[in-house]
Amino acid sequence: MNRYVNALILLVFLCLFGGLSQAVAETKRSWWGWSNEHNHYREIKQYDQYLENSRHEQVPQWAHEDWYAEDWTSQTDGMSLIRGFYKADILRDQKTGHADLPMLIVGPNFYHLSGYDKRRVAHIVDVVYGITASKPHGSFILQDWNTRRPIGVFDSNGLTLN
Repeated sequence: MNRYVNALILLVFLCLFGGLSQAVAETKRSWWGWSNEHNHYREIKQYDQYLENSRHEQVPQWAHEDWYAEDWTSQTDGMSLIRGFYKADILRDQKTGHADLPMLIVGPNFYHLSGYDKRRVAHIVDVVYGITASKPHGSFILQDWNTRRPIGVFDSNGLTLN
């Protein structure tokens, strides 16, 4: 009796999930949702300002964005913004690393930010402390709070993440 139950369960499993791995010549509606031909409904232009284009390389990705640090610092002073980043656990610490190079330790919520906002947070830190303006080749390293590994660098060209 137990063999028949196991065989029946196997047969039901193969009937339900066996067709998922077969190649299909044309797109059809599946049990799990709509086919890819319905993706054009998801392209709503009003939300493009919040989304990144993942096909661009990292460096020129933000070249077309018009954002200035004054957009944020005009609402409050820079130190209040920095304290807010610490309170939100976007930033964890600041220290001086090897060869007196400034290091910014980022918290776990830094990774939840979009690429645009990661760049903006690093830029605000630079504007408030004047790191890139203080030396001819001023820069600071961004370091992960958990692994203590460098994840990027901010210099006069902007943020570059590893």
